[in-house]
Amino acid sequence: MKHGPPKEGNRHVSIRAVSRSEVPVSSLVTDPNHSMIRQSFKAKERSEPLNRDGFGVAWYAKDYSDQPAVFRDISPAWNNQNLLNLARVVSSDCILAHVRAASPGLPVSQLNCHPFVWNNLTFMHNGELDGFADMRRKILSRLSDQSFRWIKGSTDSEHIFALFIDNYLSSDAKQDSPARMKDAMQTTLNDLKIPASELHRDTD
Repeated sequence: MKHGPPKEGNRHVSIRAVSRSEVPVSSLVTDPNHSMIRQSFKAKERSEPLNRDGFGVAWYAKDYSDQPAVFRDISPAWNNQNLLNLARVVSSDCILAHVRAASPGLPVSQLNCHPFVWNNLTFMHNGELDGFADMRRKILSRLSDQSFRWIKGSTDSEHIFALFIDNYLSSDAKQDSPARMKDAMQTTLNDLKIPASELHRDTD
């Protein structure tokens, strides 16, 4: 698996307030020099500075639900007034934000915008899974019926998350949550090496 300079030039930013105090979404999405808005039109680590094929923001509001709220859209982040208004008044101690530049051949769709959410878990991914078009069928064959039906879009990221979900569910539920997630992700990466190796793809 190769995670070099991505064809799908996604950018993501996230924050978790260590003090558990809430911060406004705008402190991540709109205000700072490295904000998600700025990364959507002036990314510095790719030859093409625009990430204009959608965005997504997830945040946790534990007073209301263990499951995060998610706002995703296919419009450019810099041109979405709803995003600007929400970011101004919503606060959380755990916020994840992402802007997308779609890979050639992949549709610009709300279903393909990160972050992806399953129950109380949120996932986003920066980069590409080398050879995903060839690996996709093999990945799908490894999924449970539940995770297979959960997939709605066509990105490599959502397929990786579906595989992670299966590994998370089969892991030791008595583990501390971060350790359980870490083990599930390591198993997921190892699982992805199998179809990559069969297709003679880079597994570094």
